[in-house]
Amino acid sequence: MHDHTGGSMPIIGVGGIMGPDDALRLVDAGASLVQLYTGFALHGPGLVRRVSRGLAARR
Repeated sequence: MHDHTGGSMPIIGVGGIMGPDDALRLVDAGASLVQLYTGFALHGPGLVRRVSRGLAARR
């Protein structure tokens, strides 16, 4: 979808995000945002910081 729209449509990556590697996989696939829901519920609010820092370190 990202390639088809030339990046003009925001894409939200959802599902199975348990850490920075999962989020990076979705961003690399064209996601503009990632939604942490189940991972947040299972791993707590510290997951947000871990994912954020992990993405920043790889970009």
